[in-house]
Amino acid sequence: MKRKSFRPKKSLGQNFLYDPAIAARILDAAALKSGDTVVELGAGKGILTRALAARGVQLIAIELDPPLFDELAQHFREATERPPGPEPELINDDLTKVKLGELLSERGIDSCILFGNIPYYLTRDVLFGYLVDHHHCIEAAYIMMQKEVADRIVSPPGSRVNGITSVILQALYDVRMVMKVAPGSFQPRPRVSSAVLEFRVLEEKLVEEHELRPFVNLVKNLFQQRRKKISSTLRSFYGLGPDELNALHAATDIDMRSRPESLSRDQFIELMRQMPEVSSK
Repeated sequence: MKRKSFRPKKSLGQNFLYDPAIAARILDAAALKSGDTVVELGAGKGILTRALAARGVQLIAIELDPPLFDELAQHFREATERPPGPEPELINDDLTKVKLGELLSERGIDSCILFGNIPYYLTRDVLFGYLVDHHHCIEAAYIMMQKEVADRIVSPPGSRVNGITSVILQALYDVRMVMKVAPGSFQPRPRVSSAVLEFRVLEEKLVEEHELRPFVNLVKNLFQQRRKKISSTLRSFYGLGPDELNALHAATDIDMRSRPESLSRDQFIELMRQMPEVSSK
């Protein structure tokens, strides 16, 4: 059947990766094994989808745009060679409305490896709606994003771009830059450079499940007033007085006059853990 011509939709932020060498490098970095469960967010034209299926993984690919979904479904129906693993499952849905934990549990799956070459305006939805809210069922993730955002996520304490995403994601994952991707690897060509980050779940958990929400809220609250001293933000958001702030300093050895970008991931965690103790006295 002849394929219809497809015009990328600006409203959906569609910039399609078309360089198979880049796709191969992403998959090589993931070191996938036959039988791994992979969820792909935003299958698009299917360059990663087809490469993933060829690796023999159990693949679940989500694509919102009906013409792209139909084209990909047609490709797998008409393929002369079947993928070495299970038949890929294609889902025509909005990735921002999919609950990853439910998606996996309905299929009797505990965890997955996540891939995404997503519209960049959805990056925050993926980072928090998937990597944070459903971190318990993610073994690793390989996400293409704007390089500026990637630089922010991997930044160390003290960096001017260190912030909310840096601290929260580094508390849940080992994060590394896999590669930088030039605009010319996409069609249509975006105006920004891109990068792929690897998120691999920490072998030793730093934040317990019941601590995650207080930790996320604390990090967000402090960085919302990043130019203010930590003491000022704790006073305004949590109602801590001088005695409580002094006790918090004594318990954590954190200078309450410092600003949030100077704190390490571990200091944020310790601050979160001491907060209930201080505020309850």
